Amino acid sequence: MEQYKIYMDSLAAREKKPLALYIHIPFCARKCAYCDFLSFPLEESKIRAYMEQLRKELLFRSVKPSGIESDSQPILKSPYEIVSVFFGGGTPSFVPFSEIAKTMELIHAHFPVAKDAEITIECNPSSTMKLALLTYKRAGFNRISFGLQSANDEELAFLGRTHRYIDFLKAYEDARLSGFNNINVDLMNGIPLQTAKSFQRTLKNISMLRPEHLSIYNLIVEKGTRFFRMQEEGNLPIPGEEELLEMDSLSLEWTKKMGMERYEISNYAKEGFASIHNYNYWSDVPYLGFGLGASSYFQKTRWKNLNSLAKYMEIPFDKETGEAKVKASSSENANKASESLFTEAQTIEKLLTEDKHVLSKEEQMEEFFFLGLRRTEGISEMDFVARFSVDIHQLYGETLSKLVEEGYLIHKNARYFFTPEGLDLSNQLLVRFL
Repeated sequence: MEQYKIYMDSLAAREKKPLALYIHIPFCARKCAYCDFLSFPLEESKIRAYMEQLRKELLFRSVKPSGIESDSQPILKSPYEIVSVFFGGGTPSFVPFSEIAKTMELIHAHFPVAKDAEITIECNPSSTMKLALLTYKRAGFNRISFGLQSANDEELAFLGRTHRYIDFLKAYEDARLSGFNNINVDLMNGIPLQTAKSFQRTLKNISMLRPEHLSIYNLIVEKGTRFFRMQEEGNLPIPGEEELLEMDSLSLEWTKKMGMERYEISNYAKEGFASIHNYNYWSDVPYLGFGLGASSYFQKTRWKNLNSLAKYMEIPFDKETGEAKVKASSSENANKASESLFTEAQTIEKLLTEDKHVLSKEEQMEEFFFLGLRRTEGISEMDFVARFSVDIHQLYGETLSKLVEEGYLIHKNARYFFTPEGLDLSNQLLVRFL
């Protein structure tokens, strides 16, 4: 994607490195029947307490981005620049909008947010008021992502969504009136009661609204969800394989009519509106995740935050940012004060994070394919050599040649990228690179 490359080249010219932030808001009005995300309903007082704790985590990580002893440089003094911020969930719009604004204010104060950074908040149409949208806009948000899923009320009810299509239309209009000119709409296909005809009506209705971006996901029935139990009992009326293929064709047809191009397996955008945050994930850009269960990828290390709300709320972020600093200012021995600060940070890091793992070179190469081939532009032979000092064909030549021969992959101008058929089967095909 040329627009993204130009943006990254401009950062490099200023000797800056890109970094993304993800803020997880695990709250929602109620759990949807298909949802396996870390999310749950909670009363307002506890939501506000969580947001306060999340801001303390942001402060902690702004000083210790990776929690590694040798990495003591605060993020504001580092070469990193925040190119995207994404508030996801759960339902961020379910949280009092004053809490969202306070959190964004803290991010601007303690992180080097680029002037043209993409800043997105996910919104549920039923919990998005105009006053909230105006507050988001003033706080620096420039992109809204509406979780519509379907324009058919019967399908929405079966999914367990709290909104109806008319609620979405009102929220969408309010977002436009509040000054948002970059709006994404999430849709799903393969959902219960849906037909190719009803999915086409959804696409037609959305086309008349002219959003800048669409994310279209196939329903995956995940273990532990209400849909999984219904499927086990034989009570889940989902479309068959032929109808699903027709829906995929309809997605391509209608996004073209809307002036959008597919740039990733599930994402379509008008020119200049492909999501920077989405593209970061597939392009080896580091990101820091904040809040319950949030994942991070920084300095070739992956980790996730713990899932227990009770334990998360008990983490003494104040101890590291408060008591240890007092010790440092009153101690005659600067070295001891520094050791004290590090010990406190280490303790917090152990309480906060799980599954910390430094990627091996082999794992990095596997991710190069797994993530890069999700993009319609695919992967570059030159990028592989530059990153790993190895000829791509020496290690993966046989697999690449076979995928080209089978018609799933195209090799052109020193790049490999999936055909439309390859993109549709990407999950099965990518395991060949393991």
